[in-house]
Amino acid sequence: MTSGYAPADGASLYYEVAGEGSPVVLLHPGQGGCVLWDRQFLPFAREHRVIRYDARGFGRSERPDAPFSPYEDLRALLDALGVARAALVGLSYGGLTAIDFAIAYPSRVSGLVLVNAGLSGYQYAQLADYVARLRAASEREDQDAWIEVQLEMWFDGPSRTSRQVDRAARDEVRRILSEQVTRNRARGHSPQQRDLGAVDRLSEIRAPTLVVESALDVPDIHTIAALLEDRIADATRVVIDNAAHLVTVERPDEFAAAVLPFLRGL
Repeated sequence: MTSGYAPADGASLYYEVAGEGSPVVLLHPGQGGCVLWDRQFLPFAREHRVIRYDARGFGRSERPDAPFSPYEDLRALLDALGVARAALVGLSYGGLTAIDFAIAYPSRVSGLVLVNAGLSGYQYAQLADYVARLRAASEREDQDAWIEVQLEMWFDGPSRTSRQVDRAARDEVRRILSEQVTRNRARGHSPQQRDLGAVDRLSEIRAPTLVVESALDVPDIHTIAALLEDRIADATRVVIDNAAHLVTVERPDEFAAAVLPFLRGL
């Protein structure tokens, strides 16, 4: 395995690379950083050249106070690593970035795996209570409560309690989120993010696409998965049971069984 930092429009992005073969980039969700791919990074590297990185403001990557585009950061990383074309595996926020990149740079994408993906330009209809609870915890400066709201939403999911999930895995995610919150407080305000508004441009995507959906995720994510399947030509959609948003942590074996055959076929 090799690691380093890649320049990206005034920032430095931490990355790790392992394995040989066709390039595959793992894009993490809007929590924690690339450590959330620990269960996939080396196993996937037995078949591919796997790249994972901390997006701007996550993990070990910088967060300068200037507007930026996540998909342009991805382009800069690939340029720095000499990767002309890669398959993108994006979870949540990472899926949003992968979609925007596939629209902006279609010739550089060999395939897309969109996992409980976000979607730029999509108007979330059912997150008002979640946002209100996060805001209330922030106003109280209650870091533990803020993290618990995140865990209930993205790890437990709307249909389970914390007692119905794997305690060790939940505690692992709690630790990762706690470390992220501590780093973010030290970094100050979040810079403005520029996206493509991809919700109206999905038909432009021509890369082979696998949509991976967790059965126990929040309703908006199910709606987005349906949009991706409907509007991306020849997209295939699979559902993984007994998992909420962070399926790569909860169900790594089932995730690999769904994704690796698709990557082999590209």
